[in-house]
Amino acid sequence: MEKDYAKIVSGSRQHKPAAQRALYDELAPMAMGICLRYAPDREEARDLLQDGFVKIYEKIATLRQPEKLRSWAYNIMVNTCIQRLRRLGREQLMEDMDSFNDEQPLPDISTSEIMAAMESLTPGQRLVFNLCCIEGLSLDEAAAKLRSNNSNVRALLCKARRQMRTILNQKL
Repeated sequence: MEKDYAKIVSGSRQHKPAAQRALYDELAPMAMGICLRYAPDREEARDLLQDGFVKIYEKIATLRQPEKLRSWAYNIMVNTCIQRLRRLGREQLMEDMDSFNDEQPLPDISTSEIMAAMESLTPGQRLVFNLCCIEGLSLDEAAAKLRSNNSNVRALLCKARRQMRTILNQKL
């Protein structure tokens, strides 16, 4: 059964509690997954989830195509996570900027193992790893989104991959 996003969006625009609850129920699992990837722990992820839903409810009137609700909300959640990490300390993103080339692929492992290994990354490494390896952004796109330069993003990505590989290889 296809969801009636138009009805949910219309009701949410009118601040109807039932529609807002339906909106939350539809988006919360996906949104929490995003927050868990970016946050260092569950508590921070819950805070990000709440911040993201505040933005979703505030901006629901700007959604022109209700059928694109999930992708629209996905972008809001990712941007909320990035903005929070940016506010918490840009210096974390800029740490250890020495460049090196590390293009070896990660071994075949489960999602839960990847999520556990990501907890060991610094906030900057986790942010760049999410954008490039999970969200699929190029280095240039990630650098633009983070308002940083390409070499900084590349260095953090290489360090994140190296750290992930070390942790994940220990589990194999």
